[in-house]
Amino acid sequence: MEAILFDFGGTLDTNGVHWSEKFWEIYQKYRVPVTKKEYEEAYVAAEKRMSERVHKEDDMMATLSNQVNLQFEYLHNERKINEYSRLADSVINSCYLDVIETLKITDNVLRQLKNNYKLGVVSNFYGNLEPVLKSLSIDKYFDAIIDSTVVKVNKPDPNILQVALYWLNTIPANAIVIGDSYDRDIIPAKKIGCKTIWLDGKSWNKPDDTSDADIIVHSINKLVDVIKSISI
Repeated sequence: MEAILFDFGGTLDTNGVHWSEKFWEIYQKYRVPVTKKEYEEAYVAAEKRMSERVHKEDDMMATLSNQVNLQFEYLHNERKINEYSRLADSVINSCYLDVIETLKITDNVLRQLKNNYKLGVVSNFYGNLEPVLKSLSIDKYFDAIIDSTVVKVNKPDPNILQVALYWLNTIPANAIVIGDSYDRDIIPAKKIGCKTIWLDGKSWNKPDDTSDADIIVHSINKLVDVIKSISI
């Protein structure tokens, strides 16, 4: 093994918690007065509008602000909530602090792996993945940063992984793909011949068949030892 490709959202920033679930956790923390179904509708509606709201220079805080504000705009327009500004700001700040806490683990893992592997990050993102990684001080670890909006290919299309492998000058058989989304990360990676590690945390949905995952972990702090076992 000579290269490792990471997903970003739901993997490096939340340690396996899909953002649909992370936002909902914080909604509950601040007792945002909506049901899970109402929130999920807002989450989906907000994601559809992110490309028009995000600027290419937006950092992690700005990205979270865009996501939460779009969710709350939807809920406000649907007359589900009225306390728009105060609750939105609380949700945004809490999400950001959770990411910063997770990055303590992430940074340590990436620093150790960087000594022995080429690292890449491949994400369905909004055109601002590089500024986001820079704002979190982890851009320095990656030899390839592949943003779906920039390369105009989205997971689960395996071609987005091929782009990363090209930049890392390696082949699928010598690469490991790590992500929290079984459908978008693990299945396409296995299809082109990569080794796969599924970060099974808290997902939007979980598959019945997980045979495309060579290894399953429940926290990124297990990755260094697991990857060593694959490379032996």
